[in-house]
Parts: sequence; structure tokens; C-alpha cells
Amino acid sequence: MSTNPKTLALSPDTKVLGADIIVDAFLRHAVKQVFIFPGGKIGPILDVVEKRTDIEIVCPRTEQGAGYAAIGYAKVTGKPCVFMVTSGPGVTNAVTPVADAYYDNVPMIVITGQVGVGDMRGTIPVKQRGFQEVDTVDLMRPIAKAAFLVKDIRDLDAVMEKAFFLATSGRQGPVVIDMPMNVQRETVAAGDIVAAETHREQRPVVPQDKIAELAQWIGQAERPVILAGGGVIAAHAYDELRVLADAHGIPVAMSMPGMGAYPAHKPLSLGLCGYAGSQYANLALYHADLIIGVGTTFHVRQTGSLPKDMAERAKVARIDLDENELAHSRVPLHLEIHADAKAALHALNETLRQPGTPSSGQTAAWQKTITEWKAKHPVSIGAEASLPKPQHVIEIVDRALQTGPLIVTTGVGQHQVWVPRHFHFSLPERQLLTSSGHGTMGFDVPTAIGAKIANPDATVVCFVGDGSLQMNIQELATIAERKLDIKIVVLDNHALNIVAQFQRQNWKSHPSTGDKYNPDFARIAEAYGIPAVKVDSTTGMESKISEAVRRKGPVLIHCDIDPKEDLLPMLLGGHKLNDMSNEWSF
Repeated sequence: MSTNPKTLALSPDTKVLGADIIVDAFLRHAVKQVFIFPGGKIGPILDVVEKRTDIEIVCPRTEQGAGYAAIGYAKVTGKPCVFMVTSGPGVTNAVTPVADAYYDNVPMIVITGQVGVGDMRGTIPVKQRGFQEVDTVDLMRPIAKAAFLVKDIRDLDAVMEKAFFLATSGRQGPVVIDMPMNVQRETVAAGDIVAAETHREQRPVVPQDKIAELAQWIGQAERPVILAGGGVIAAHAYDELRVLADAHGIPVAMSMPGMGAYPAHKPLSLGLCGYAGSQYANLALYHADLIIGVGTTFHVRQTGSLPKDMAERAKVARIDLDENELAHSRVPLHLEIHADAKAALHALNETLRQPGTPSSGQTAAWQKTITEWKAKHPVSIGAEASLPKPQHVIEIVDRALQTGPLIVTTGVGQHQVWVPRHFHFSLPERQLLTSSGHGTMGFDVPTAIGAKIANPDATVVCFVGDGSLQMNIQELATIAERKLDIKIVVLDNHALNIVAQFQRQNWKSHPSTGDKYNPDFARIAEAYGIPAVKVDSTTGMESKISEAVRRKGPVLIHCDIDPKEDLLPMLLGGHKLNDMSNEWSF
């Protein structure tokens, strides 16, 4: 039974528990799961969740595991997730997933336990008064949309409501609420609770004059390119994007968080662009006469280290929900459109249909040039070797899983780039989840857990390097415990090889990054109770991998891959997009 004064007529004298106010906010916002790592300082909230609700408590093996599982859940559902940790080390262990959610715009409500208000050091010049006390708000403020410390139970309902609004409005992100123990355990008269404000999001009005100008530019362009980012996916604007590209013959390049915004198998797809994208995607951007950036930051990994030279002969138009991104664009802009991606693309498509708008049927020669670049510059794979090539492993998994919804997660390293290069993504059927802004190793397995919980009917595949896997390998226990049907493909080159490659290219050596001793990951998986397959030869590789990823239930496939396989081509620092390196660093 709800104790919230807005959802139940309570006598002003009725006593309401702080933990009940928190959980009522969960119920109002239709929270189905909370992702937690337990501790005393969130005990009162967990007690109420367990005894009063049907909310599922998901408890991975570490705070980071819980945080990344929450991110996977939120990315798949598009709804805010709840991530709860205790005070002290619980908070500090949660910093990395909170930062990941912030930089990748993931809606998250982060509840952190805190010592009682009377035990907090406040302004006293000592390090700590209460056991496991840390200054959570100061730690989290730079990596969250907002961070609140609730010292007065009367303010709690209003803060909870504001947190859900901020997490889900505009450019989404995590909101942290630090909950002192006494506030959770206190009671307050219902009549004394500060009423929560009604928050309504004000979306920017699509500037029709700028949309009309962009429509004119499209009509005049001979070499247009769309650069689609994560904002297209966040706004569910992929249908509008595809209408624009297909109707006007505009090739589409994608940033890593934008993968799948345009179907990879279509001729107009340029796939991944930037430092580790394809040569043909980068050549298209460099030689374009019009670039339309949609929901993308023009990050250094997309444009290279010379942003003013990204496209020397192009007009650059940019559609973004964040005014600050437009005002501080790395790449000089000729047209700034402050709008939601879906609304802006819809308006652009409508404008282009109107009589009198110049037709854009001038891209046939441009498409032919790009087709020639694709043939001339296929994505590189090194010389054949006795050990499997990682690209071939990824392509085998791609071919083996052609039906039904599919979610792919990755860690961070060379495999994070090989996956978007060699796996076909197309939303909403085939989705990529990866740590793009923060670039965190260990994102992989726990995010797959959250994705599977969010969409039990989807096939979930986790591609992970040997280094990234060992950041959160303990979450194999969570998969086994919950019997989650997740396929884990370990690409093991016994190295932290993306760093090793960088060091070899610049300094001709790679101290501490290569020739790593690794255990037999297949045997470790079996120790956790997960069936496993070992692949250490190209002989029979395709049938072995295909059979493993099609079987029911969790499975780990440990692939010993060629340790001398570099990530190529690669855009090096100080080089333009038309000058990618194909030189092997070994």
C-alpha cells in the first residue's frame, strides 16, 4: 500500500517512513528491478523493497557489476534504472559506472547510502567522523546530471521526483541521491512532507527556418554524408534517418554509439568512421561537400585530431539536443540546429517533400565513387595464420545468428572496434552496447546481464578481450546463478593489445602490455557451472563456434586468436581523415 500523500489520501498526522517514501517513488515510476550491491547503509530501503513490493532485487557480485548491469538494462529499455550501493567503498566502487552512464547519456537513479546526519563531518577539518563516510556529492557531482544530499526527511519526496525528471529529460544521464541512514529510518507526519513539484520537459522547438536552409543545401549537394551518432538511437530516430538517406541517396557514416542507426547491410551504409573506422567512411567524410551530423559530438575519435581539417570542402550542419555541444563544437559549423533528432529529421523529411524544394538526385556519381572505395579499401585482416583471426570469429557469430532480436555487448580494446567493423547492426533488431564515451574495460559481461534481464527474448552475445574479461570475471557467477542465456566470446591474444599497438607505433616497444599469462577461461567458466568451448585452431572453427552460439543456455567460447593481429587501418594523431595508416606495428 502506497504511503505517498499524492497517491493515497492520508491523514496529515499519519507517520511515513523515509524508506517508504523512496520506494513509493520507484513504484510511481514503474521500476521493475533495482540493481544493487548490499550494505548496511541501504538496508532500510532494501527491507521495504522486499516486503512491500514485487520489484526484483538484482545483486551481482560487485558494485561495478551492478552498475553496468543497470546500464545494460536502461540502454535496452530506454527507461531509468535504479542502482543502489552502500556508503564508503560502495560509493567509490560505483564511481566508474556512474561516469559511464554520464558520458553515454544513460538515465539512472543512483541511491547511495550515507552515515547519519549527526555522524557526518560537515565543515569540521577532519577526514571522517562516521564509519565508511565519504563526501559522495562532491565525488559524484562532476560525473552526474545532478547530485543531492537529503538531510531532512520532509524534502525526500520532492528530491526523488526531481531526480527521475532530470534523469529522463533532455540529454539523459545519472542522478545521484545520497541517503543518510537516519533519513531512511525516520518517520514524518504526512502533512509535513514537502509537496513534489510537477516537472514538465520543455523540448526545443524545431527551427523551421534552419530546417528549410538545410533542405536547400541537400538539394544542391553532390557529395553529401550523414554522420549519425548515439543521439539518433536515444531519440528513436532511426526510421526518420533512413527515410532521409534512402530518399535522397545520402551515404551514412556512424560513430560507435550510433552503430545500427542505419542498417549495416545497405549499400548507403559507410559503417564506423573515425580513428578506427573504415577508410571508405573517412574518405567519404573528407571529400564530402555537405556533412549532416545528427546526435553526434564530433568527438576526436570520429574526426581525428585535426577537427578543422575534417572536411575541407564541406558545409557542416549539426542537429543536437544539447545547446552547449553546438556552442562548443570541435568542428566548425555552418548551421546549428538545436532540436531533438527525431523531431528535426521528421521536419526535414516533410520540408524536402514540399513542392519547390530542390531535388537531390545528384548523388549517383558520388555513390559510384564510394562503391569503388569500398572495393579498393576493404577492412584489413592480416596474413593467414594457424591461430584464428578475431575478425573471422566475429563474422562467424554474425552469420550464425540471423533471426530474432539480438543484443551485442563488448568490453574495451581492439575487439571493441573489430565488432562494429565485422558484425552487422540494425536497430531495433540488432543492437550494440559498448562503453563509448568513458571507454571502460569490464563493461562487457555485466552489461550483458542487464540487457538479458531487460529483454529475455533477445539473443545476447558478449564479445570480450582477455584483459577486459578479467576486470569483471566474477559476474560469471551471476550468469550461472540466474541461468541467463548469454553467449560469451573471449578473444584472447594474451595482451592488452590496443595499448600495445599504440606503444609499438610510437615508441617501438610495449612494456607490461603483452605476453600476458592467462588461465584457461573455458575451464574457469566450467568451474562456475557454465558450459564452455575452446577454439585454438582454424580447423573446424566455424562449425564449433556456430554450434556453441546456437545452443540454449549460457556458454563461453574461449578463442586463442593471432596475437600479431593489429587493428588496421587506423587514423593516427596529426593525420587527416584521408590519411589512415595501414602499417603493421609488429
